[in-house]
Amino acid sequence: MWAVLLIGCAVAAALFAAMAARLPSFVSTVLVAYLAYVANIGLVTLALSPLREVTRGGLAVAELVALAIAVLGWWVRGRPTLPLAAARPAAGEIISDPLCALFLVAVVLLLAYELLLGITVPANNWDSLTYHLARAAAWAEHGGIYWIPNAPTGRMNEFQPFAEQQILFLLVAAGGEALVALPQYLAELAILLAVYGASRRLGFEVRAAACGAFLVASFSLVALESTTPQNDLVAASFPAVAACLLLGRGRLEPMLAGVAAGLALGVKLTTALVLPVLVWLALVRGRRSLALALVGVALGFAAIGMWGYVLNDIHSGDLLGSGTGAMENRAPPSYPGSVANAFYLMYSSMDLSVLSNHLIDILAVAGLASASAAGGWAVRRARPRRALADAVAVATPFLSPLLVIGAGGTLAFIARRWGFPIRGPGGVVGGLTRVANEDDSAFGPLGIVALLAAIASTIWAVATRRADTRQLALSFALPGFLVLISLQVSWNLFLMRFFLVPVVLAAPLLARLFRGRATTAAYLVVAAITVGLTIIHDQTKPLEGAFGRPWHLTPVEAIDVAQDPATATALAAYDRLVPEHACVGAVLGSEEPSYLLFGPNLRHHVVYLSVNDAVLPALRDGLFYIVISTGPDRWVAGDFKSRGWRIRPLGRYWLLASEPHARAGICAD
Repeated sequence: MWAVLLIGCAVAAALFAAMAARLPSFVSTVLVAYLAYVANIGLVTLALSPLREVTRGGLAVAELVALAIAVLGWWVRGRPTLPLAAARPAAGEIISDPLCALFLVAVVLLLAYELLLGITVPANNWDSLTYHLARAAAWAEHGGIYWIPNAPTGRMNEFQPFAEQQILFLLVAAGGEALVALPQYLAELAILLAVYGASRRLGFEVRAAACGAFLVASFSLVALESTTPQNDLVAASFPAVAACLLLGRGRLEPMLAGVAAGLALGVKLTTALVLPVLVWLALVRGRRSLALALVGVALGFAAIGMWGYVLNDIHSGDLLGSGTGAMENRAPPSYPGSVANAFYLMYSSMDLSVLSNHLIDILAVAGLASASAAGGWAVRRARPRRALADAVAVATPFLSPLLVIGAGGTLAFIARRWGFPIRGPGGVVGGLTRVANEDDSAFGPLGIVALLAAIASTIWAVATRRADTRQLALSFALPGFLVLISLQVSWNLFLMRFFLVPVVLAAPLLARLFRGRATTAAYLVVAAITVGLTIIHDQTKPLEGAFGRPWHLTPVEAIDVAQDPATATALAAYDRLVPEHACVGAVLGSEEPSYLLFGPNLRHHVVYLSVNDAVLPALRDGLFYIVISTGPDRWVAGDFKSRGWRIRPLGRYWLLASEPHARAGICAD
């Protein structure tokens, strides 16, 4: 009931604010409503945090005030309505086209399944458990955003907080984690709509623009992350929205696009690497549009985006944080280090999803047969010059896994000759990705091949004056991001997730691929196969797991399914030995899932303790149970034992120290 009230007020306020903008486009209005919704949550949680009133009562008052202000603005603006009439012709065209309608049905089913997983499966993604959810849960206990003392990992404090502010809102509203994947899911919806809108504004027809957006939904990383409480889709949504708005013609759209860019900087600093593309789009509109966009950036950044940097500066003396900063493994430009980074990242984008060799062969045969049929049909219709182009266009989706294998082998060969092996003896990356996991996957074989084909086709079209410079700007998003990030970091396994930002920014160009029914059918078939296999074989949420369907998993089973039985055993022991509503201290390592200690519906109060001084603060704060890492800091257990505390193992993963007269108790504030 609280969740319905609070979320309902936030959504209603966003809709009234978007209608008050009086934008002629339905797509722009909905995207602005998304911006208003997330900005509302960001402002409310920031404003209430100093008062420690990020509670259900505090949020209710704030959201009612926000709704009243939005309604007043809508009334003053003449009570405008949603521009539904502008959207009806396009919707009718999509539904009336059989292939486009079938693609839409497939995407709706995919989105429905993602939503089911997101709201039913207990969180078991490692990054979410170690800092995304852990920081939001600590904030919820505190009553607002603050610098968490003795946090096990610097990421809980130093990474930008805007995405987790949405998680904080939902944790408090729902009284637990049921809705914590919603920010990522909503971000995916915003991305798909922004890709469609941007494609239309670039001049592509409705059917092609819609199919291009549908194809984005089939990218492995998009589908996998949409069910998690991470922040990569949230980060990617703002540049995508900004690009769509900059491609529009409304007077307010450049400023709103700037606001989106300013908000993006509050989620991940890596979004700054695509700002040159957004500046390019603004300049195409004119200097006035650029000035309005810069004003919007200043507004979005000052209102929400900058506060994570302010906290870093106050508490660590560094805007990016003195520990992990904005990106892990930061490194200055170097040779050959930066070149090696680029090769490792390009190779990591070569993702085969979970396609077996047998299925890859079947797809290849189907592709050759389809190419022959398409070429023959072109010749029969007296269009011999189109035969080769039609054959290649139809075959490309089916041959995409083989193309990925060939490209991966070529990259590995060149890199080894250059002196930094990718796979084989001394290899850094290993083989091509053949799993479905949000930490390891990229965009699937169809995703990366389609993106590169669309970018290459766009560059050629611009060179032959068949496309404008706006398309050229988007075509530079992915290679530009690759160059810039290669110059700033040392390669690690998780960098591919950052590439969601340039990928969705370039995604409007995918509409260029959907020029005929045969090609559309080919992309539909291969996309359905790859994303279907990806989502049902998701390593953390498999459809056929050891414990049954993923929506039936308990928290312990969900951790076990995520291939971490040691942590699952520790969690089961923790739940058995620690009473509900107990005050729990924690001395943990940086990669340990501290969110699990809060328990379902945040039933435990958790206080992080310093490894150098744990016993006295525990006694002072009324902490009767202390969870201690079995890593290098396990010696802390000896300090508690010497004071008469009982030490018990929680499986082989953690130790539990309990005070001789341990009880649930009430923690000191």
